[in-house]
Amino acid sequence: MSWVIYTIAATILQTFRNLEQKSLNKKLDSLTVSWSRFILPLPFAISVMTYTFSLVSKWFIFYCFITALFQIAGNIFLLQTFKSRNFSIGIAFYKTEVLQASIIGLLFFNITLSISAFIAILVATTGVIFMSGLVLNGGSKKFIQSFCNKSALYGLLTGFCFSISAFNLKFASEALSIPEYSYVKIAVIILMWVICFQNIFFTVVKLCQNRLKKDLRSLVSLEHKYTFLKTSILSFCGSVCWFTAFGLGKVVYVKAVGQIELVIAVAVSYLVLKEKLKISEIIGIILTSGSILWLIFNTNHD
Repeated sequence: MSWVIYTIAATILQTFRNLEQKSLNKKLDSLTVSWSRFILPLPFAISVMTYTFSLVSKWFIFYCFITALFQIAGNIFLLQTFKSRNFSIGIAFYKTEVLQASIIGLLFFNITLSISAFIAILVATTGVIFMSGLVLNGGSKKFIQSFCNKSALYGLLTGFCFSISAFNLKFASEALSIPEYSYVKIAVIILMWVICFQNIFFTVVKLCQNRLKKDLRSLVSLEHKYTFLKTSILSFCGSVCWFTAFGLGKVVYVKAVGQIELVIAVAVSYLVLKEKLKISEIIGIILTSGSILWLIFNTNHD
């Protein structure tokens, strides 16, 4: 059950990282903001990659590459969701990633869930959509129309990319199964390989755009320096927690428990900001929290 602790820690760190990225995204392009997460740990990543090169297989390298590629794509789509006019709709569709992960796992990786677990995931997804206000805001006509806009598309693509990334991360963890290595150590090694691939990708793109030096200067400028540092640190710590959780638990269950992010956000708005809860938010909290608790206490039986 330690994967639950790592998942909750990752979710909290991710929440604060997203706030920092959202702040950067107001001043810099999405590609540069995505890159900001991976620059600072690069020297350490190169050292780890060099040290472990003889220990890894070709499949491990392949899984890390796919993880890096889809994580970048997912982060870019997520930033586009933040910038979209219908932000809440985009986030609601992004949070269908648990359901997407269940379907992707079944169709592409032959990973099955029990019927009760799948029902719990459906209920949790419904709860998240309720918390977004999408269901009860504007009636059935507006709800149907919400499926046909850029925000919904960005949200769905974000969830899809992060799901593919998570499965390949899990496969990389299994490919690097060394008895004397803890799950945290394996997670750090995978993360370092992924960071190296991501920096290679961003460097090539920026060189093609002739913006490498300009965007690097913008990131580390006095105006953005502290936000850049906070984004990097929060991202690194959150990624270690996510990677460890995926190594320890099932991908779909980890993502399902990660939905607690939205519950925390709504709870903070009520307890700290003294905002009134809507009926849809209360229903969403009950559905999502109940489903997460069921998954936590019944995963050992699947």
